[in-house]
Parts: sequence; structure tokens; C-alpha cells
Amino acid sequence: KTKSNYYDEIVARIFERYTDIIENSGGLDFDDLLLKTHLLFKQNSTVLNHYQERFQYLMIDEFQDTNIAQYEIAKQLSANSHNLCVVGDPDQSIYSWRNADIRNILSFKDDFPKAKIITLEENYRSSKTILNAAKNLINNNSKRVDKDLWTNNKTGTPILLVDAYNEEEEARKIIREIITLKNAKNSNLQDIAIMYRVNAQSRSFEMACQKFGVPYQIVGGIKFYQGKEIK
Repeated sequence: KTKSNYYDEIVARIFERYTDIIENSGGLDFDDLLLKTHLLFKQNSTVLNHYQERFQYLMIDEFQDTNIAQYEIAKQLSANSHNLCVVGDPDQSIYSWRNADIRNILSFKDDFPKAKIITLEENYRSSKTILNAAKNLINNNSKRVDKDLWTNNKTGTPILLVDAYNEEEEARKIIREIITLKNAKNSNLQDIAIMYRVNAQSRSFEMACQKFGVPYQIVGGIKFYQGKEIK
């Protein structure tokens, strides 16, 4: 097939070489594990029947993050028993960059018309302010399952939206806000937490804490400079 540009040509050549190495070594990568399993079930009914009998009930959590191959395998395994339970929320789908396909959850009702849908609409964690902001933002998505989220929690404090030029400025602004809260309201640092999406983000916050003399603790991980690769 003709490649449209130099990048596509290089990637195609690398992929062909990569595939040859995998096949010659008798190995499988993660994508192969899914694809080969799907093809095995599709081409060998004896093997499929064995696993259909073995797994009578299937439950898939975080269903919005599954890809097409994973969903096809789930449908193959549950084809006889129809005992398939999935838990997910299309509004929380964030892994499209690794081939998660939101169409899986959006088409589930069409694929399984007899399925019972249980909508979990009450939020026990967030304030009304946070929930309303999230609802109004996510309502702009065109591909989603409508639901009316609500909570009995308190209204909560207003949301503060802050722009930052880069991660260093972001960390400085957040640490300064923490210092302000501590001094103005006599807040305890143990009652303040910084939540970030990726562990690598901890470095900028650690440096800002050290610069402003704010003691801190990394929860569920290690300090950036304690990592073996950094040492």
C-alpha cells in the first residue's frame, strides 16, 4: 500500500520488522493477546465452548475503557449464557488514546436488548457546586447516555478556575493558595490534598513545596527524587 508521507513509510517498515521478530520468537504482545484470543474463539468452536462453560458469569468494570477486541471477546464468551454485567460511564471515558472505544457502552443496549439498565444517579462524594459544574460541562458531549446526577451533600464553596503558563507556574500558584488558606483560616496542612492525574506531575509540586518551605507527603507513591531511575 502506498504511504502518504515519510512518517507513515517509516512506521510501516518498523511495524513489519517488529511483527517478524515477534513471530520468529513465538511471542505475543498485548494487542496480539486480545486479537489472537478473538480469532481462536472465532475459528475453533471447541475451544470457545470450553471457556463458555468455564465462565458462566462475566462482569466487566470500567466498561467505557474497553476496546473493540475486548468487547468482542466478552460477547463470544457470553453468547450462550447471556450472563454479562458491565459497569461503566461514557462521561468518564478518557482512554481513547489507547484505543478505548466509547461506542462499546453506547451500543450495549442495541447488542443486548433484553439487558436491564440500572442508572446510578446519586453522587455521595461531591458537593452540589462540583456536581452542577460537571453536569453542565459534560452535557456538551454529543455521544453520551443522559442521566440526571444529584446529591444530598452541601452546596460547597465556589470553584476557582486558574490559568497557568506551565507546570511550574501551576505548582507555584497552588502552593501559594495553600499557604494563604493556612494563614488566613488557620487550616491544618493535613486537611489539604493536591490531586493530580499522572505521578510524573508530582515533581513540580515537590519543588514548589521545597521552595516555599511547605512540608508534604506523597500518598500512594514515592518522592520524585527517591525514584531509582532518578538516583
